Amino acid sequence: MGQPIDARVKQILFLGNSITWAGNYVNDVEAYLRLQYPKREWQFINAGLSSETVSGLSEPGHAGGTFPRPDLHERLQRVLEQTKPDLVFACYGMNDGIYLPFDSARFGKFKDGITWLHSRVAKTGARLIYLTPPHYDELKGKNVGYGEVLDRYSDWLLNMRQLTNWEVIDIHYPMKQFLDAHRKVDEMFNLDGFALAQDGVHPGEVGHWIIARQILSYLGFPGLAHVKSITESLSACADAPKYLRLVSQRQNMLRDAWLTATKHKRPGLPVGLPLAEAQSKAAELLQQIDSLSSPVNKAADKAAAVSVSASWCGFKRDDFELLGRKCIVVEPDLAATGRPWIWRTEFFGHEPQGDSMLVSKGFHVVNIDLQDMYGAPVALDMMDEFYDFLLKNRGLNPKAVLEGFSRGGLFAFNWAVRHPDRVSSLYVDAPVCDFKSWPGGKGKSAGSPTDWKKLKKVYGFANDIQATKYKGNPVDNVEVLARAGIPILCVCGETDDVVPMSENIKVVERRYKKAGGEIKIIVKPNSGHHPHSLKDPTPIVAFITGAQARNTGLPK
Repeated sequence: MGQPIDARVKQILFLGNSITWAGNYVNDVEAYLRLQYPKREWQFINAGLSSETVSGLSEPGHAGGTFPRPDLHERLQRVLEQTKPDLVFACYGMNDGIYLPFDSARFGKFKDGITWLHSRVAKTGARLIYLTPPHYDELKGKNVGYGEVLDRYSDWLLNMRQLTNWEVIDIHYPMKQFLDAHRKVDEMFNLDGFALAQDGVHPGEVGHWIIARQILSYLGFPGLAHVKSITESLSACADAPKYLRLVSQRQNMLRDAWLTATKHKRPGLPVGLPLAEAQSKAAELLQQIDSLSSPVNKAADKAAAVSVSASWCGFKRDDFELLGRKCIVVEPDLAATGRPWIWRTEFFGHEPQGDSMLVSKGFHVVNIDLQDMYGAPVALDMMDEFYDFLLKNRGLNPKAVLEGFSRGGLFAFNWAVRHPDRVSSLYVDAPVCDFKSWPGGKGKSAGSPTDWKKLKKVYGFANDIQATKYKGNPVDNVEVLARAGIPILCVCGETDDVVPMSENIKVVERRYKKAGGEIKIIVKPNSGHHPHSLKDPTPIVAFITGAQARNTGLPK
């Protein structure tokens, strides 16, 4: 699985051939993401160009001999300079084999072109995500053997994902598997009816949705794997068909304007409006789009409507999805005055004695699964949406108790720093307070190379140097919490060598006290990183209820 789009990303560029130019999958991605993140100020730029290759190849007599295939090499620099992307999606391969049987020289040109593209985008600092070539349907396209050519091109890209850590989303094999399954049904009934692409090349609406769904799943919405259409995915919208129509209208206008502004050389395409005029009209259309798009609360309403109720420690538990993430809300039999709640940021259900005692006292316990996101800004964005949902749909108190076990400390501290006015107290347990310690392993801890690699990816760090210079760790920002008067309780094992106290909570304690903050550490003698919590959680519960009373004016 890939990683969500960093909150700092503004400009999102799509490069490709006529399949990208057609725009359906680009429009689907934009429509869905705008609905999920209504507060993000994104520009989705479709710079796909019909007939283009990344290999620089063109077959004799292309387009009846009127012009050779456009070559990305000719225009890429202009596109990058003018669009200034933060994130680039690139989908090439369909045209690069020139619809001929496999040839190692042509394959080499494709690999060279993709590698060149990677180097050029890397120089800008943008994140690059490749898409494997779409599937070619030999039954409809008639070029026998070309499906195998694109299998090889796709296999190479997927292999490069393993060898070089390139980001690659596979759209080729999901499309192929979908088509093969339908062809088997056709064969059973002696039919020749189904095709993703009537000409073997250019997919229709279903094919584009498969592409978009693969992209969105990679970006953190795996729940879409079971959603049948883009319209169904937009069901939280007041008028999904109109919403998608406006997104497409706006995107197609901007596509033509960008292609014209960047001076492509392909004949036969519409001349776009001057870019400034197109952007002005796009701003007007965006107002209409925003009026139809629902804040995430409507998406949350739908999530709540399809929640599944179960039991947890004898209390009612609701499970549902929001933003493609699994969510849990545990309800007390009788909510305490003010509807207080504790937010378990990681490892829901592990050592639950403190949480269950709080539920017995009228607290709600909640969790959204943000595994492998390590408190990164993109994770905090999702936490913002979950918080909004909980207040609107569950009527919970505006101030939460944040609970962070181990790596969950990154989420708890970082979200509290972002929203100190939304936090009554912090309860952390053997917390990671500096990711250089864990998973980075830059001090006493051995760290975790696998988690370190994942962390750098989700934070958008290109290398260890960028990661170690980052100043957004909990140890760097405790003054914010101290000024807000947020009390902190920590439970730690004296001999913890996984997340050593000296590199984590002890640094926080020293700086927090210096800033005038209130912090208490309960040290368990002769105890390591595990077990978490206390066998008798009474001191934890007393701290939380006392802080809740002081910071919200509610009774203990």
